Amino acid sequence: MKLNRDGYRNILGGFLYSFFHLGVLLIAAGTIGWLNAWVSAGLNLLYQAVNTIVLLRFNPALLNKRGRLFLKTTKTYEKIFVALWIPLGIMVSVVAGLDAGRYGWSRMPWALNLLGGGVYVLAVSLGLWAEAVNAHFNTVLVIERDHRVCASGPYQIIRHPGYAAAMVGAAGYPLILGSWWGLAATAPYLLLFLVRTALEDRTLRKELPGYRDYAASTRYRLLPWVW
Repeated sequence: MKLNRDGYRNILGGFLYSFFHLGVLLIAAGTIGWLNAWVSAGLNLLYQAVNTIVLLRFNPALLNKRGRLFLKTTKTYEKIFVALWIPLGIMVSVVAGLDAGRYGWSRMPWALNLLGGGVYVLAVSLGLWAEAVNAHFNTVLVIERDHRVCASGPYQIIRHPGYAAAMVGAAGYPLILGSWWGLAATAPYLLLFLVRTALEDRTLRKELPGYRDYAASTRYRLLPWVW
């Protein structure tokens, strides 16, 4: 399948969003010389490149689907999620920039910066794995006519590996930046994903054929042996 206008818009939007967050970090920090911000941006841009390559190879139709964020069938809670998700993510960048970049409200050992990088790589690897195997890995939930339950790859372990990856990556982001206050600011962001996971899981049980049986065999939503 070839990329259409939506697919190109999706790819361009991902890269622009990475540059946008870099700008927010540097403006909040009051300097362009904050190394942690550049490292974080470099990892984000690398992820966007790898993500594009993986989807072009394994799931090209998904790039086109993601070019349109909302459809007529989009659930109200998904629209609310997006309306909150974007500003909450920006808030984390602003708080981390003010803390670690400008005022130095907190100090974090460099070993935790490295740990944050490792956590981030682990998170994006999980997310890429989920995207590669799930043809319906949209930005927001869309139950299509040909929609089938995905029970391969990471979906054999947890039911929502994409959201698990997003939450782990969100925790790693302020560690890379070296900001304890930024880490604290991720709490509402993580809570938002927990609520979204619960709502989406309930919707899939009601509307997606076969999902109840899948949920019975794959018991955990986000974290094995916990939830």
